[in-house]
Amino acid sequence: MKRLFLVLLMSVYICIPVYARSDCFSDFDCGIGYRCVKAPFHTSGVCMKSVDEFGLQQYDLPRLDSVNPRYEGDCDFDLDCPIGFYCHRKYKVCVKR
Repeated sequence: MKRLFLVLLMSVYICIPVYARSDCFSDFDCGIGYRCVKAPFHTSGVCMKSVDEFGLQQYDLPRLDSVNPRYEGDCDFDLDCPIGFYCHRKYKVCVKR
């Protein structure tokens, strides 16, 4: 019983850092090459890899204004995005397929 408790306790500690990195309040929570993507009118979001219109990863530094909520999305429909991307319904950003 004690051994089972220790295994469960260890699995909880291993999963917390991975989950915590996916939630963000700004680009500084995500690191270089990733952006904190927020749904319109939300102050928190998820970290997503930053790519150009060809799908190549960009290693930009975190944006200082990323702590503010977004008030509008980048797209509304898939046609608003480059070929090979789709418009994410919740976050209103173009995401590579």
